[in-house]
Amino acid sequence: MSEFDEEMKKELSSSNKKKKDDENVKYVSYLSTEKYILEQIVNATHATLTTDDSETQFIVFDRSTGTISRKDEFIDKDVIFRPIMNDLITNKVILLPSDIEEYGSVNKIIKQLKSFLFEYFEVPKFFENFLPYLVMFYWVYERFPFIPYVQFLGRTGTGKTTAMEVLGSVCYKPIDASGAITVASIFRIASQWKGTLMLDEFNPGGDSYKEMLALLKSGVSNKAVLRVEGDKKKEVRAYMVKSPKLFTSEKPVNEAGFRSRIIEIMMEENKRKVPLYRQHRFLEEALHIRNKLLLWRLRNLDKIDLSSIEYGFKELKCFNGRVQQVITPVYFMADDVARKKILNFAKEQQEETLRERRESLDGRIFDYIYDAYIRKVEPTLNAIAEVINKGVKFPLSERKIGNIVRKIIGFDIKRAGHDNLSTVVLDKEEDKIKELCAYYGIEFLSVASVESVASVANEPDDENPLEAPFWNK
Repeated sequence: MSEFDEEMKKELSSSNKKKKDDENVKYVSYLSTEKYILEQIVNATHATLTTDDSETQFIVFDRSTGTISRKDEFIDKDVIFRPIMNDLITNKVILLPSDIEEYGSVNKIIKQLKSFLFEYFEVPKFFENFLPYLVMFYWVYERFPFIPYVQFLGRTGTGKTTAMEVLGSVCYKPIDASGAITVASIFRIASQWKGTLMLDEFNPGGDSYKEMLALLKSGVSNKAVLRVEGDKKKEVRAYMVKSPKLFTSEKPVNEAGFRSRIIEIMMEENKRKVPLYRQHRFLEEALHIRNKLLLWRLRNLDKIDLSSIEYGFKELKCFNGRVQQVITPVYFMADDVARKKILNFAKEQQEETLRERRESLDGRIFDYIYDAYIRKVEPTLNAIAEVINKGVKFPLSERKIGNIVRKIIGFDIKRAGHDNLSTVVLDKEEDKIKELCAYYGIEFLSVASVESVASVANEPDDENPLEAPFWNK
């Protein structure tokens, strides 16, 4: 074999070895093994102001001893794990802790969070107690099956963007996705980092709105988002995008199902003086808080046991399932004082959800159907259309209303009467009507109970005259 052939053989062997080595390397920002928890950190100068190339490594937490070490890479089962290093870090799109710092106690860090957050923005009084616990929850969110989002609502100049950015700066791996060009890039960022996604000015309309809505709806739970990708060879890829999300809008999202997953915070112009600019001290304090919360996360991630509340908290049973889902994670984290305030908030949240359902198109249609059921009248699509279309610019067809009755509300439709009109079938449907009344927040009264009240009301009783039923007042 010639000298040239020998050199080529060595180069080929070296190339194959490098390829094999690359296949054994995985880049992650978080890793959980049987013995260890790894979290990526960056150097302090990058985490505050500089944009130079940054050093990054793992904080390694020993689950059995509670001891902590730092490593540039970690080997587990012949796989080499290294921290992610890309433009998202160097350009501070993603903010990571720089180390761990002792936090003392939960009460101390809650107090520091309150002081830090509300120096820069104002919210209704309740949220001053609520948001610090929400931050704590976001640092251990993967232990819960459901994540409530936060939406800051308000006109221009109300500080909603500032509120989102300040709150996000102390959440788990904040990701400023406002500058993302496509929804696809946001999918990948959320899937890779699983940090707290921040989206500014998320408003209805535009080509990407439906895609973004799908991302947000999937991200509250452990559901994969499927996307077809590839230029030549199209492949279906699954993205796990469950993670905390903060976003701002001028108006509420126009979908009751999605809104019920959100904690809406209505912003108004500040009534007190707040900093106009966030200086270096803001970045420094946010970093120190992230460092403390990282240590708290490592110490407490394995302690979270939801088995005792598999069916929810007893005191939250009075609320519907969706309200319980939104409230339970933060309620779980809160102390007794905060829990009492959360209970009051939950009542308001539930009433708002039910009001939105009643005012939705399907809610208004069901309201007519229920009224007809009580009056023992067969509701026709023609009669429903007359009520729904009164005063509207673009009336709905009977066909459209029929689709809502069948597919959303769940009743069958038949032709009935000498006019052969399309009529909603309500025979033997009392259980379904009762269930729908609960869903839309309408007090259920069976036909029998209405007839009983009516018969008693018609009987004279001079000594104890009955007060008129509430629906007749």
